[in-house]
Amino acid sequence: MIRVEADPALDTAGDDIAIVLTIEGTLDGDAGVALLQAAKSAARDGAPRIDIDLRSITDFTDEGARSLLRCREQCGVLLDGLHYRTGQGPGREALLLAYAEEPAG
Repeated sequence: MIRVEADPALDTAGDDIAIVLTIEGTLDGDAGVALLQAAKSAARDGAPRIDIDLRSITDFTDEGARSLLRCREQCGVLLDGLHYRTGQGPGREALLLAYAEEPAG
């Protein structure tokens, strides 16, 4: 099961500094669609920055990994951009695969 959550990250003054999208479970095509929708919604709502937390991913498909690059395209207009949170494991591997497939240029 996949769960994409949008939580605000606050600075010490209590101001929003980012929306954190956390993915749990398998990052597959369906999860990638949910992630893209959440990122698009957060960007449309004026989030200055979006963090995608990949640390709870247990597995991924190629299609799911590609959704990480599509999120970058959705979030190009953000003031502070798009960032990924990852450690060792499947989340990091999905991110590396996504960017390895990015066309040069």
